[in-house]
Amino acid sequence: MKRFIKGVNKGAKQVGKLHNPGFAGLLMILLGLPTQGWADNLQIQAQTQAQQAQAQSQVQTTEPKAAQIEPSKAELASFREVGRGEMDWWFMTLYRARLLTPDGSYQPNSFPQQLEIQYYRDIPASRLLEATKHQWLHLGYDREQISAWLALLEGLWPDVEQGDRLSFVASGPQQGYFLFNDKPLAAIAIDESASSEHKHFADAFLAIWLSERSSRPQLRAQLIGEQACKC
Repeated sequence: MKRFIKGVNKGAKQVGKLHNPGFAGLLMILLGLPTQGWADNLQIQAQTQAQQAQAQSQVQTTEPKAAQIEPSKAELASFREVGRGEMDWWFMTLYRARLLTPDGSYQPNSFPQQLEIQYYRDIPASRLLEATKHQWLHLGYDREQISAWLALLEGLWPDVEQGDRLSFVASGPQQGYFLFNDKPLAAIAIDESASSEHKHFADAFLAIWLSERSSRPQLRAQLIGEQACKC
């Protein structure tokens, strides 16, 4: 009995040396098992978890922002149409596109600009993303850069049905917001501190229709007001 009490007292002293030993640590001491390495391992694990949490936090702060916003309805109402055109694929007309600006004229690298697409057919979001990818490849953008841009859009765009309207209002070469049937969908805002793969998203998105290297030169000419479209 005296030996047991002596062991308990000795264990209590060792418990005081541990940082938050808990029941497991107390049990190890009473059983006469080594505790120094066990306590050191606990401290190392805690430090590792803290470092991992800090690293994860730093990664998240460099990711591009995609936040819900409420665009100015008055600003949108004041936009004037520059031009419109239809996108044909084989024997089908997929959508009608319109380009709008505050004064109704188009100037490259002048913002804001609004591109509105009204769909004539049902198209799943996956097909929209795939078509966007092919257009960026056609324009010569880097595949890694394209993957970064597509990551911004995955889970953002909905499936569209006949009559739906998807709009993008670019307020600058790196930021803008999406509207779906005139309701705010999400904003794409790229900080200057973000990785270069995410920069100039708005410019690249509009380039699908407005670049001189667009795969649809006639549609581009209609959108920027060089040709008329009865649509």
